[in-house]
Amino acid sequence: MLTRIIKKKSFLIISSIILILIVYLFPTKKEETSINNEKNESNTSIIYLLDQNNYIARVSVITVNKTSEKQIYELIEYLTEDSSKNNTLKEGFAPIIPKNTKLLSIKTENDLVKLNFSKQFLTIDEEKEDKLISSLVYTLTSLENINKISIYIEGNILNKMPSGKQIPAIIDRSYGINQKYNVTNIKGSTKTTIYYLSKFKDYYYYVPFTMVNNENKEKIEIIIEELASKNVYETSLISYLKDTKEISYEIENNFISLNMSKKLFNDLYESNLIESVIYTINLSVKDNYTQKEVIYNIDNQLYKNYYI
Repeated sequence: MLTRIIKKKSFLIISSIILILIVYLFPTKKEETSINNEKNESNTSIIYLLDQNNYIARVSVITVNKTSEKQIYELIEYLTEDSSKNNTLKEGFAPIIPKNTKLLSIKTENDLVKLNFSKQFLTIDEEKEDKLISSLVYTLTSLENINKISIYIEGNILNKMPSGKQIPAIIDRSYGINQKYNVTNIKGSTKTTIYYLSKFKDYYYYVPFTMVNNENKEKIEIIIEELASKNVYETSLISYLKDTKEISYEIENNFISLNMSKKLFNDLYESNLIESVIYTINLSVKDNYTQKEVIYNIDNQLYKNYYI
């Protein structure tokens, strides 16, 4: 009897040891899948490319790098003409950094990124100079914690483009993008960046324009008025906002509140356009204000709030 008990215990101990070895030496499929997913995990980043209408447009791409400097190198590859990344770009979009240009080094200081390019950077066509700077500053300031860039050519600060046009030593989004001018006096001018929807084949994307004018208005007013402007419908740009009289606003320290009439809201909601309108407003507010929240009301009743 005792011998049987000892044999039974021995069998259980040996079985347990074998089971433990199997678990540790041969990982399950679930564990293998988890490891593989971690290695292959990617994320979406925003870059600004030339579209088929020669505008600088906001486009999403897949990036595999998450660390700041590696991600910057990857984004610059997307923006460079002869990069292998060109094959992965959506149809209808083109990079703008001249071919053979190399990003020699990167240095970050707080929210500033210093980009050191090879001299081929200066072979940019004159008509593309502004677009090149806009593409760079808008792409890199789309990254978290980056608000400014400086451009160097082989170690020397770039303060003048090949055409002679001066550029700031430190550049942020106030530089503008796809600039449109309607000014009578440059001293009293203001800049307001507005995002419109556009489309190439079945792909929808956003195109920002910086309006430079002398209007003494709150920027949210300019955004809404421009999105509802009849001039939009004469271009490749799309806006579904048609009646500015149906929208009012309030600006507080931490948020901007917009109030839409039920009539306008219902028209947009029934046609499935409400989210497109809201997103263009959100992007526009983000580029012009420090507030991080936009609240949408329908006849003074909360509809939805967005953190931007």
